[in-house]
Amino acid sequence: MPAGLLSLPFILLSAVWLYLAWEVDGAYATYLIPNVIILALLYTFSPQINWWWYRRYPPEPPKVLWPLLERFAFYSTLSPEEKQRFRQRVALFNMSQEFMPQGVEAVPDDLKLVIGGCAVQLTFYQEDFLFPKFENIVLYPKPFPTPQYPTQFHTSEIYEEDGVVLLSAEPLMRALMEPRQYYQIGLHEYAKVFRLKYPDLDWPDLPADTWELLQGVSGFSKEAIHKYINLEEVELFPVSVSLFFTFPDRFRELLPGLYESYAGIFGWTKSVS
Repeated sequence: MPAGLLSLPFILLSAVWLYLAWEVDGAYATYLIPNVIILALLYTFSPQINWWWYRRYPPEPPKVLWPLLERFAFYSTLSPEEKQRFRQRVALFNMSQEFMPQGVEAVPDDLKLVIGGCAVQLTFYQEDFLFPKFENIVLYPKPFPTPQYPTQFHTSEIYEEDGVVLLSAEPLMRALMEPRQYYQIGLHEYAKVFRLKYPDLDWPDLPADTWELLQGVSGFSKEAIHKYINLEEVELFPVSVSLFFTFPDRFRELLPGLYESYAGIFGWTKSVS
């Protein structure tokens, strides 16, 4: 980490002054004071220092994981330069998150990549691509109950009061690998987060018959999506956004007006095919 590298010379210098104070003259101990102050400041502001550095010199996910991103319809249409920018944003997004695995010791890198990819798709054309009010991600291996829904094992949820996104790993990864067989819950939940961040955008009205058209886009019926997420009420809005990103061509064909609205909202400057 950059802050750690900045601290290293002051740590070494402190060791020298400590040695001299112990072995030669105790007066050398006074030289420790500015080093300790600097080290304390570096420690206190290390998150800001690290973020400042990585924003200017953004990292990328491990190259071995890049092919996973190609499975996102949106990413696969980007230019090489845009793909690099997307990867960098995914890496930065994941650095800003607190991942909290449940039932496993750690969140694997491929799963972090997919979660970051879902979020960054929505904000790719925004200058501010983060969701500062939702920086906690709880990951379960399979469907799970929560205090809000203690008797329902569901696949995804957001909890606005604590800024938490809750996801089930297995259906999330299956949707990436087989989008025509499994619904993309990552896009579903981050669509809700995006609208909470930008409530004043020109969000279109969604008539009830939109459900039928969306079934034509994806093959997923309203009942199937409800059963898959397994909550009493699943909003039409995040479903429409998830399918907009997953099946853009078919979406444009069946819902051209809604396609244009979402293309404007999410900043698309070209057709996604």
